[in-house]
Amino acid sequence: MTIKSAESDFGTIKATADVATARACLRCRSTFWSEGFGERICSRCKGSAVWRSAIYEGMADRHRY
Repeated sequence: MTIKSAESDFGTIKATADVATARACLRCRSTFWSEGFGERICSRCKGSAVWRSAIYEGMADRHRY
């Protein structure tokens, strides 16, 4: 069960357990500051050519149909 808190400026509801904290990157396992539990990849990994090319290709495939 997810407990919800107050709405943000965009009208979305953020779970109470969604707190900023230090987390381990799912790609390189280094510790980084995460703004919420949806952020699991560190900025160093997101900035890598491998990560950026994977995002680009996925976005391109989705727009073909």
